[in-house]
Amino acid sequence: MARVLIVEDDEDVRDWIAHCLLREGHELRGVPDRARLTDLRAGEPDYRPDLVLMDYALPDTDGVTLLDEIVQEWPGVPAVFVTVQWTGQVIERIARTGHERVAKPFDADDLRAAVRRALGTEGSPE
Repeated sequence: MARVLIVEDDEDVRDWIAHCLLREGHELRGVPDRARLTDLRAGEPDYRPDLVLMDYALPDTDGVTLLDEIVQEWPGVPAVFVTVQWTGQVIERIARTGHERVAKPFDADDLRAAVRRALGTEGSPE
């Protein structure tokens, strides 16, 4: 079991991601934007996720910029981008982070596999 933070502004997508991961037994938290993440960190200073699932297009920043901030707060935290199939500069920015990207719409099994790879638990049963 891992603490998974879902940063996704679309509530339906955030709920779908959570639904896909529930059977994995993870502790799931979701925030829609940078402001709510800031509130979470201020309100729960001991909270540290084991993994961040990150959208790219957020209302108050982009996912790569926010991930840079997250890594400053929580060094070494792995991440997976769960975002639409962008092209060009956005794909390059995401690729330069070194983190995997799962394109929306996604298959639940593909998301779970990406989470296991990021957590280093690839061989774990579903």
